[in-house]
Amino acid sequence: MQKENHFEELYDRIHKTAACRFFANDRLKAHHNASLWTITFFSMGLIFIPLLQSFGLETRFTSNYTNFIQVVLAIVILVISILLNMTNFSVRADRMHQCGMILNSLARKVHRHINEDKSGGSYESLVKEYDAVLQRFENHSPLDYLFAKNHLTSSYTNPWYFPAYTRIRYAGQFLPYIALLGLETAWFSMLVTGNA
Repeated sequence: MQKENHFEELYDRIHKTAACRFFANDRLKAHHNASLWTITFFSMGLIFIPLLQSFGLETRFTSNYTNFIQVVLAIVILVISILLNMTNFSVRADRMHQCGMILNSLARKVHRHINEDKSGGSYESLVKEYDAVLQRFENHSPLDYLFAKNHLTSSYTNPWYFPAYTRIRYAGQFLPYIALLGLETAWFSMLVTGNA
């Protein structure tokens, strides 16, 4: 969409980028929470197995197999903990939020110039400020752009299926967590049902 003046175009770019950064913040927080819940449930599994054994409850699997699964659970917890530490979801989410807040402040500054000032000097300084903010922070993912595009209906014309497509893409990134928790749940349900 072509804007009437450079300030309006810059405002539009900043507004869209800020929306993407806020969606990135939400997405990264969701990853952080999903990782923590996965670690929590696997840790509960590690506690649950020795409790079954210490109370002498009958299980479907042999002691050796149950011990093997305990080791697998411990390895999964270790791997997820390392990945969580490496990806730094929480810190990255905070940085995305901070970037979004700075961009919102800059957007307000640019918006004041839309109807007032047409001078090239102030425009160039605002563009440089925008570029400096972008260089200070990590970029958002294409998925964050899709979410912003889905929600900024005044700026984009999306096909009818776009909201569902965006949500499916969003949910798809959480499939590894769901698969791990599903496997653990299935294994524990088989463990405690006993031989039928």
